[in-house]
Amino acid sequence: MKGTRIAVTGMGRSGVAIAIAAAKRDAVVSLYDEKTLETPEQFALVDSLQGHGVEVVPGWHGRFESPTFDLLVTSPGFRRNHPALRDAQAANKVIWSEVEFAYQISEAPIAAITGTNGKSTTVVMAWLMAGSNAVLCGNLSGSGYPELTLTEAADASTPDQVLIAEISSFQLEWVHDFAPKVAAITNISPDHLDRHPDFADYRDTKLRLFANMGEGDTVVVNQNAQSFVEILSAIPSGVDIRFIGDTDGSSKFGPTTLTLSGMGVVPLSEFPWTGMLNSVNAAMAWEIARAALGEQADPRQMLAALKGFRGLANRMERLGSYRGVAIVNNSMCTNPAAVIANSEATEGRQILLMGGVTKELDFSPVREYLAAQHHEVILFGPDSDLEEQLNRPWPRTNTLAEAFDLAMERAKDGDTVMLSPGCASAAPYLNFRERGDAFRTIVADWLDAHKS
Repeated sequence: MKGTRIAVTGMGRSGVAIAIAAAKRDAVVSLYDEKTLETPEQFALVDSLQGHGVEVVPGWHGRFESPTFDLLVTSPGFRRNHPALRDAQAANKVIWSEVEFAYQISEAPIAAITGTNGKSTTVVMAWLMAGSNAVLCGNLSGSGYPELTLTEAADASTPDQVLIAEISSFQLEWVHDFAPKVAAITNISPDHLDRHPDFADYRDTKLRLFANMGEGDTVVVNQNAQSFVEILSAIPSGVDIRFIGDTDGSSKFGPTTLTLSGMGVVPLSEFPWTGMLNSVNAAMAWEIARAALGEQADPRQMLAALKGFRGLANRMERLGSYRGVAIVNNSMCTNPAAVIANSEATEGRQILLMGGVTKELDFSPVREYLAAQHHEVILFGPDSDLEEQLNRPWPRTNTLAEAFDLAMERAKDGDTVMLSPGCASAAPYLNFRERGDAFRTIVADWLDAHKS
């Protein structure tokens, strides 16, 4: 990269990591952000970047009328039709996503996992089982585990490591040569239709994960997953395929046992979770870790690590209980398929707290699912089309705190009150992490006030 003129869009954690990593490799780097500098922390960040030789352009107007750079590395927050990206394309400039940039600088092979639901849990499980030379990284956020951006991990990588990375569809929009050593797609169901023109585009973007894989690479496939046929057909010839599920998979999941290749049948009672959902994630993670480790894989050590899995923050995170009512933070649930899957994985009657930005997704499957259950829903936050789509007179509250208060009034012994929004965050929360943090505080304060 020496002497290459690189423009980076977005001064978030990934953008900063890209700019610093490029500058370390003697590129000429300019970092653009549409926000103006307003806080001491922002000024300190700019000083640090300038110390690395990075030119920082805050208050950027979002266009490249006469681009002078050779390469643009774009933030996932920039849609493909963003004016700045159109400017770069019109000037025949090369555009990379962070995934492509990190791949180009990484000394370590990458095990990449994407999918609509379950990918964060699968990534963490695989990382735990892959051992001390594995690095947890990628689009993973707010998990409670020691996560890095993919660029941070790649910048510091060594050949004896393996990067266990969560990859989003947004990050796959601008890949060219990216070829993970191991890859998996947990499932593909409708999501982010406010970003993608249709489901086919969303699905095809996910499938780009496999495009450059070849001889010596491995893909793990769940035979029971949605879009199984499309996932299988997208795998290039020569790639080793490891199946999970059904009767002929290397690893299989059942209602009471988990069959793991090289290990055998293990009762689910030995693992710190209940329900099928995490068993599926564990089976996929097992095969990913085995493929990443190769001959170094030790099934007994892997099993011990998997048994130490403690769950992720904001993903089916149990916050406590009150008089037999379990309370669960599932703020990361941001699409209809996740609402259904997580509800099915939870025993007993539930009161689901739902609300936010629907992302133009179809919630009729949730409506049909709820019609056959005894669960309740309490909507919270600004009005959206969610109430109309669910087509039931569910109560609505202005705030998440009010929704939780009402849920606890209605809940009975054996019920579960679950924050399961099904939607992206809406005001006053910027993202699922803020929403989950707020819910954690709401629950803690409520439980403290109701101590007997």
